[in-house]
Amino acid sequence: MDMLTGTISDFDKDGLFGLIDADDGRLILFNLRGMEPLIRDLFDVGTRVEFAAQIGNLAPRASALKPASRRL
Repeated sequence: MDMLTGTISDFDKDGLFGLIDADDGRLILFNLRGMEPLIRDLFDVGTRVEFAAQIGNLAPRASALKPASRRL
């Protein structure tokens, strides 16, 4: 599974879903409902993320979402 990167551009903290502006130009939906609350706190608008894209009913969806590694 190839990992993609992008930045969270919109996030509904109550609904635990949002959008990622992928570096390849696509908009990718994501959902954090299945994640532990401590992990959810790592995500907000502007967070750089790594993820795999899967085909969804309406649009591509992110899976295996995690904060992007910081490289110095």
